[in-house]
Amino acid sequence: MTARSAGVLILALVPAVVGAQRASLMTGGGVAQLDQLSTEPISTLGLAATAPLGPLAFEVTGTTTNYRDLGNANRVRSALFLTGGQRGWRVAGGPVLTMGSTVREAWTTAWSGAIAVGREVGRLDFEVRAAEGLTQPGGQRVSFGRRGVAMGLDLGPVQLATRLDQTVIRDSTLRDDVFFDPESPRTDISIFTDRVRRVHDAALAVEVALPSALVSATIGRRAGDDIATQTFWSFDLDVPVAEVASIVFNASREPADVVLGLRGGRTTTLGFRFALPDPRAAGRLRPEAPVVIERETATRVRIVLVLPGGSRARLMGEMTGWQPMELESLGHGKFQGWFLAPAGTYRINVALDDGPWIAPPGMPRAEDGFGGMVGLLEL
Repeated sequence: MTARSAGVLILALVPAVVGAQRASLMTGGGVAQLDQLSTEPISTLGLAATAPLGPLAFEVTGTTTNYRDLGNANRVRSALFLTGGQRGWRVAGGPVLTMGSTVREAWTTAWSGAIAVGREVGRLDFEVRAAEGLTQPGGQRVSFGRRGVAMGLDLGPVQLATRLDQTVIRDSTLRDDVFFDPESPRTDISIFTDRVRRVHDAALAVEVALPSALVSATIGRRAGDDIATQTFWSFDLDVPVAEVASIVFNASREPADVVLGLRGGRTTTLGFRFALPDPRAAGRLRPEAPVVIERETATRVRIVLVLPGGSRARLMGEMTGWQPMELESLGHGKFQGWFLAPAGTYRINVALDDGPWIAPPGMPRAEDGFGGMVGLLEL
């Protein structure tokens, strides 16, 4: 890895990592083959971080891969989203900056504005996404659009997801029907014509949480204008070896990035992932989350949950008809909500930000009949 490429990546990510609530460092090695190039040994370095800023969420990821005899490939993505939600719906939107380069090629930058709207209905999750942006691969100004729909199914330790995406590339190309007469040159005819290309991706993903590992796999199919139909896939294995460290294995066949104009290829790596500590949590204990219950009437109850690690929390259970309800943030990891529930024992789950549904920490648990766990709330 060259000092320049590593420096670019680190400088781009340091501000986010310093203030991040969740951050991780990944490093490893293996072999890879970029399309139309030879197979090479590689080494990789990556950083990822998220930082909630009130109703805003800042995300940044970056990777640099060194191909021993070819050079470096780099990618950085950052996004600043305004998030919100009500009555089970969620929405997020904001600017996205993506930068990348492949070996022996210059950096390409893409700016876009993106929006996503989603809703959870029981164990199903639906989301619709759209984006419009500009990029300049090879120095040519290109506009692009993205449209997508995704659906997920929560089966406890097994998560299923499927997505359909369309990318529209609007650029220009040389005309093949223009001829020039050197004796009578004309300047009113353009040699270029507008072109619109559409690329379609369909993918199915599964994630399985085992007692000692996390296994995930994706398989998809790409088709579109002026490209050969191809299959892409990935397999990931994450084995925790310490509280903040995991051994990670990845094998994948990635398609080309049609927006940045980056090559696709095959990669097989083995490495480590380290969770970086939250600097704001230094010297601060994080006990099991307590539950505070205040009975206001025979049927109305106020519940306060302490759920560190998130800026947004939702609750669903028997007292909500298993419909997700947004909790009000009180700051410092505390969330409250009011519910109509007579005295009794209720099964509930909570979710932080866009994370999975889990039994609230520090609460008695029971199996949910689908291989997962629910919390038992005594009112």
